[in-house]
Amino acid sequence: MSAREKRKVYKALDYEHKRWYDMITHIASSQEKNVFLALKNNKDRNIFINTFWMMRDPTPGTPMNERKKKIEKRFAYVNKEFKKGSSKPGWMTDMGKFYMILGKPNNIDRYDNKRGLYPAQVWYYHGDRKLGLPSYFNITFFKPRNTTEWKLYNPAIDGPQSLIITGEPIDIDDQMALFQKIKESAPGLAMPAVTMIPNEFSPGLKPNLRTNVILSNIYESPKKQINVSYASNFLNYKGYVNVEDSVNFIENTSLVSVTRYERFRFNFVNISIKPKKISVGYNDERDEYFFNFELTVSLKKGEIFVYQYTKNFEFYVDPDKVDSLRGNGVVIHDSFPAIPGNYTLMVFAKNSIGKEFTYFDKKIKITPQGTNPYLAKPILGYNADIQPGNFFYPYKVKEKKLSVDTENTFKLQAAPSLLIGVYNLDKELWENGRLELNLSGLSERDKYNKKYKLQLKDYDFKENLNILYRLGEEGLYADYYELNVKLINELGIILDSKGAEFTVSPFKNFAYPMETFKKSRLDNPYYFYYIVGNQYENIGNLENAEKYYERCIENNPEFLEGSARFLNLLNRRKKYTKVLVEAENLKKDSNYVFEYHLVRGTALYGMKDYEKALKALVKANEEYDSDVRVLNLLGFTFLNLNDYKEALKAFDASLGVNNSQPFIKKTIEQVKEKIGLK
Repeated sequence: MSAREKRKVYKALDYEHKRWYDMITHIASSQEKNVFLALKNNKDRNIFINTFWMMRDPTPGTPMNERKKKIEKRFAYVNKEFKKGSSKPGWMTDMGKFYMILGKPNNIDRYDNKRGLYPAQVWYYHGDRKLGLPSYFNITFFKPRNTTEWKLYNPAIDGPQSLIITGEPIDIDDQMALFQKIKESAPGLAMPAVTMIPNEFSPGLKPNLRTNVILSNIYESPKKQINVSYASNFLNYKGYVNVEDSVNFIENTSLVSVTRYERFRFNFVNISIKPKKISVGYNDERDEYFFNFELTVSLKKGEIFVYQYTKNFEFYVDPDKVDSLRGNGVVIHDSFPAIPGNYTLMVFAKNSIGKEFTYFDKKIKITPQGTNPYLAKPILGYNADIQPGNFFYPYKVKEKKLSVDTENTFKLQAAPSLLIGVYNLDKELWENGRLELNLSGLSERDKYNKKYKLQLKDYDFKENLNILYRLGEEGLYADYYELNVKLINELGIILDSKGAEFTVSPFKNFAYPMETFKKSRLDNPYYFYYIVGNQYENIGNLENAEKYYERCIENNPEFLEGSARFLNLLNRRKKYTKVLVEAENLKKDSNYVFEYHLVRGTALYGMKDYEKALKALVKANEEYDSDVRVLNLLGFTFLNLNDYKEALKAFDASLGVNNSQPFIKKTIEQVKEKIGLK
């Protein structure tokens, strides 16, 4: 948002929100202010304001927020006291700014009527070294050239000559003479004229250049005590959490990759997220500690949610391992199929213990099957264990599953395992092509560089080939490493290259985080087909949606949720006869009786068999009388049967459920006009 846009948004705020923004201007970070101005309504602004103060509450859980009360008191004071002599509100003046940040000075020296000097004030403060401030320092203000507003005096920029009233030229390079002149009239002002740190002399009494650093640290001091990452992500997670919980935002490290498996011939998005803090509960009955993360994942294309799901990850830990969990953390892995396109991936995870939550988003590109050969992003892991069984895991190749830490840090003398994906591979490239890996350490003292060559034909041919390869089997030493992977054809042309970075720790007893993930059966991938069909439907590609829904039902005819979705889609595609045949499958389960009557009624309406459609829709409405689809379709069915009174009843009932239906409102007006009710 440009400065001009910010001013425009600020001017449009109501009085209360504008006043709040003025009050926090000098104590809030730029991220916090930018997020607040980006909010679209007062409800979200109020949520943000509450979160802002909770992040600063020194005694959470008590009724009073002492920090908030202190800032409000300062704001009232500066607007009353520092407005005098200024054309600006008190909080905008130099004195107002420092008072809002630092509060009341420990001491003030005033020099109002000193011969040959402009009026000046020196404020003295005790500083916090953790915030980059001296243990004791002063801030000077003055009224240059008899102006009425107090201005900040900066010894490094203004210089002592700015404090002296003179009608004749002064030698501004003779610092000692300037110092003595000030000292003659106001001994206590001489030292603040050259430094912000009492009794700290610089050679030749030149103004101390540390002044700019100190001033910068003062401006930044209110923000250093706050983790502003909550604000950076507020626009994305505000819909997921309560106001009281928004203060519990924790940072994370994450990893996102896209892999493809020959068996399914579509892409999988792999997500790994490692919260930087884990709170755990205790289960008395099991004598175990536990946590429970609810993971919500959204895939967006522009403003369209292409796919969204929520999963729970419950993890139990023996008492003797809980310290390891707290110290080394846990990585949550998940994976889901996704259709080609450019997306924003949004990942939100909330721990029911402590109500902590974390969030990240990332732009991702999913390449379609059958385009040019390319490399997937290389994934590094610290172990590749055999995981027998007919199950699907994130980062699994054949019978091995790669263990991944999002921080990509390995213990001393580790030999990381590497997952390389070579996709859209043809027979010619497989027979004659190769991979070249270049691993380089960045240490200047002991340069490490090793090259690896992998012939593609050494692996079984697959159009989508995943390779697990171990790097540095002799063990790598502590260093920061860069890995480059190249896909090269028989002519030596580089078709694609991808890189990765990782660190080897100087510690051999380095502990890796725990892992938790969900697994799916490979022998019946019906649910993968369902997800892909759902995504195609959401972007409006109904032909592909039908194809994948059909595969889903073929693989698992008992999956009635998929059957209902498939039949609704067939109605959208006007395949009414097929709907009437396939709908019988829904009668197997009493939970799907409503859907059975709805899809039949919709199909019969589409076939213009209004009498039969009415019977089916009435039965659907008897099962559940608050579905706008049924009510609206009933209304139009009655219209086609010339029963206008019943049609209006159905439409009115629909508006009772959802009043935001302009088309239905317009239809009601037209019906009333037709039958002379207007």
